[in-house]
Amino acid sequence: MKILHINCSDVGSTGKIIRDISKRAAERGYSSVLLCPKLTAPTEPFLKKEGVCMSLERGLYRRLTYVIGLQYGFAPLSTSKIIKTIKREKPDVVHLQSPNCNMANLYRIFRFLGKQKIPTVITNHSEYFYTGSCAHAKECDRWHIGCGRCPRLFEASGSKLFDRTHLAWKKMKRSISKLDKVVVTSVSPWVHSRSVTSPILDGIKQVTVANGLDTEVFGVKQTNLRRTLGIKDSTRVILHITALFDVNDTDSKGGRYVVHLAERFKGEDVVFVVLGKATEENKKAVGEYSNIMYIGSVSDQSLLAEYYSMADVTVIASARETFSMPVAESLCCGTPIVGFKAGGPESIALAEYSEFTEPGDVDGLEKILRSQWLEFKRSSSAQEISEAATRVYSGELMADKYIEIYEELTSQ
Repeated sequence: MKILHINCSDVGSTGKIIRDISKRAAERGYSSVLLCPKLTAPTEPFLKKEGVCMSLERGLYRRLTYVIGLQYGFAPLSTSKIIKTIKREKPDVVHLQSPNCNMANLYRIFRFLGKQKIPTVITNHSEYFYTGSCAHAKECDRWHIGCGRCPRLFEASGSKLFDRTHLAWKKMKRSISKLDKVVVTSVSPWVHSRSVTSPILDGIKQVTVANGLDTEVFGVKQTNLRRTLGIKDSTRVILHITALFDVNDTDSKGGRYVVHLAERFKGEDVVFVVLGKATEENKKAVGEYSNIMYIGSVSDQSLLAEYYSMADVTVIASARETFSMPVAESLCCGTPIVGFKAGGPESIALAEYSEFTEPGDVDGLEKILRSQWLEFKRSSSAQEISEAATRVYSGELMADKYIEIYEELTSQ
């Protein structure tokens, strides 16, 4: 069996997921191909990779989206290359992971896959497959009735000129209905609960397959990071990991709430360690706090696991997440989680090792931190937390579930 993945990248969280699936598939004698905009990581023997976008192509499409307002209905050159490659590779199943970033005309690809009767898996890593436009619909529920009159037009469609969200909704529904054999998977119970109510996916089989990770990398690690960073053994470490750390009010990852928390712990034996990219302006803002230690972006996964293992608790502050890899990674490294209810995180976290409060409730977040979680890891077994998490978030478990879906689809 040959599996062909279409995704926005060959790295990052979805890139790692595809890698885990492909590695497991190879153990069963199956081959895997990944189509993404450009190649940024070395090719591995179990995963053939091909870039489908020319230099600057996506940037051009993104700008044209301002005009046409259909961010999943353009990209003519890269879409043609995707279809041409599918014809050449002749996969037994196509898995659409997260083909966003203006890399593909999804309507055209769905129609092609349906016409060729190629079994298809669609994964809701975000929400645009069942909303038609929005990657994160947040509190808006107009996708239940066909969208239009969008209250967050630019965020939803990439256009400031025309509201074509109703058209995008109709085109997504019509094109997905052309698929011959299809299964939709959601990465968390919360996403699944929303996806099954979408008219776009009405009548299609849907299941939940939680994201997995490499539990050989993410586990309890012995580390000298405290000594390297000059943090005393008695100091409680609150870890915050994000792709982009931003303290502005408009940021959806909630960096400002981490700063608000740090203000409340001033003068105490507590330090906030922040990992993630940040602008010079944001670095300067957090530099004013003696109890915030900004590290920057950490790409080395083993080192990332050491940061999780060093911390007493990990805090997440996002407004909305469909899954949240920091939840799974932190728990696998034996460190509990606290944060805001953001959809996915609280639906996939282990209840006995995590606690969540209402979005933006800094008082509540401070309260639950002080109630038990700053001391929890000091009195509990990190290995026990890690073992419980490994049984849930194993990349092999995730891959086996997907391979079972592939086998079921191709045997029909």
